[in-house]
Amino acid sequence: MDEIEFSLKNDYPFCAVSEKFPDVTFYRWCNSSLDYLEFYGQASDLDRVVNFIPEIEAILHTKAVYKSRSQTRLTVMFTCMCSIHNSTIRIAESNNCLWQAPVKYKNGKESLQVITLKDEYLNSLYQDFVKIGETEIIKKRSFSPDSLRDTYTISISSLFEGITPKQMRYFTDALYSGYYSIPKKITIQDLAVRNKLSDSTMEEHLNKAKTKILQSLKPYMTLYRKEQEMNDEQ
Repeated sequence: MDEIEFSLKNDYPFCAVSEKFPDVTFYRWCNSSLDYLEFYGQASDLDRVVNFIPEIEAILHTKAVYKSRSQTRLTVMFTCMCSIHNSTIRIAESNNCLWQAPVKYKNGKESLQVITLKDEYLNSLYQDFVKIGETEIIKKRSFSPDSLRDTYTISISSLFEGITPKQMRYFTDALYSGYYSIPKKITIQDLAVRNKLSDSTMEEHLNKAKTKILQSLKPYMTLYRKEQEMNDEQ
């Protein structure tokens, strides 16, 4: 069993949206009934994306059923009209591959991770991707079938329990803006200004969110550490 990360550039609708708005990063979840998109960027860029929504609806023959907006994030939910003719995740499914949400789009490119059980499935998927545009395998790792469940062990509700909507909003804003990158791509002062908060208040929100997430991860980290120690002893 292999996990593969693809970098894709093609003329399919979501890649086309990313190419039209290269300074906006967005993430996509799909359950075959709904497409859920989260866009992150500067307010002026998100304004342009909002104005482009009717064109997305026309291209995909879909409808936006939900929309939420803040200074640095735009959330839109569309009815799903995906097929192998307009969606790479449907292509992955048609090749017996399991795609992993969310799919990331930035600078006109799509980052898609899939799990495949056989080399022939991967080869077929790769050829189908090549037919529609630039295709590159960024990362590939093999793992045993028994460990597939480990990929989905942590429930989202338990991981983020106790984090307030404000803390989550500011934390994801900081994360996607590069505050936790090395080196940092944005300062706490810049984050505070664009969210209309004081530096100390912004830092407090981020620290509380980070602490709660780490506390939720602690038992999983402990189990993983013990597993590593047992493997080292063997």
